[in-house]
Amino acid sequence: MSTLLRVIKFAFQHFFRNIWLSLVTVSMLTLTLLALNILLSLNLATDAAIKNIESRVDISVTFKTEAVESDAKNTAIYLQSFSEVRDVQIITPDEALEAFKIKHANNPIVLASIEEVGENPFGYELIIQANSTDNYPMILEALDNPSFRDQIEDKDFASHEAVLNKISSVANQVRFFGLILVILFLTIAVLIVFNTVRVAIFVHREEISIMRLVGATGWFIRTPFLIEALIFSFLAVLISGAFMIFAATVLDPVFASYFDSGSKLKDFFIGQGYWVYGSEFVGAALVCLFSTAVAMRKYLRV
Repeated sequence: MSTLLRVIKFAFQHFFRNIWLSLVTVSMLTLTLLALNILLSLNLATDAAIKNIESRVDISVTFKTEAVESDAKNTAIYLQSFSEVRDVQIITPDEALEAFKIKHANNPIVLASIEEVGENPFGYELIIQANSTDNYPMILEALDNPSFRDQIEDKDFASHEAVLNKISSVANQVRFFGLILVILFLTIAVLIVFNTVRVAIFVHREEISIMRLVGATGWFIRTPFLIEALIFSFLAVLISGAFMIFAATVLDPVFASYFDSGSKLKDFFIGQGYWVYGSEFVGAALVCLFSTAVAMRKYLRV
């Protein structure tokens, strides 16, 4: 037990004797973990955005003005027979006209043009919601049924699809550049850890020589450097974790104003903290231990 405590003591001595280099090492590891956590946050925010939009996505089917109520009802009954369809709402011409007037209440020119027409220019309308956005192409295909096709004037879904595709495209691009950033920071961190250990070996060369003379084992000499690598990893995870929880606390209300349920970043980084930070510590520790082992193999002769 006393030997282990002495080894840990030497590890902290290595850390503090090269404090500025140690801080640079911890900073680079922290930046690497922050970049990784930002990628995780992006995934959560993207999922929240897509789910929020999907909950509002629908197909708007407009019937020709000569179509009658039975045409709309028969089409609605036909669509409701599909398990992929969650809900079908029928909008009457009068309801469509009233909604149009409310929407353009501050535009007297548009309202005046409606009055000049004299009669209701709107036909029946169906608002169709599917269980999944993947089901909409099938529903659009079903609406091409010859029994209903001639009564339908327009089917509107392209705008929703474009928004979903745009969000996915932007998110994928950000993920790609974020991954490159993680790899860049990780590479720099490996090089800095390597250099930190090399400098530590040089600074402690006299102590190491004395240890050899008094019969210290290779394990006793090497272990402080390995423990120092674990200290780097622990501090980096601690700092990045604290920053992400603080950032999530600030950002969650912002996301909540855009998304009905918010992105719940704080719940993720606290509720899944054992998994997230545990995995990050293991990953950072493996990287630091590997870099330390390479440096010791090259510069430490015991």
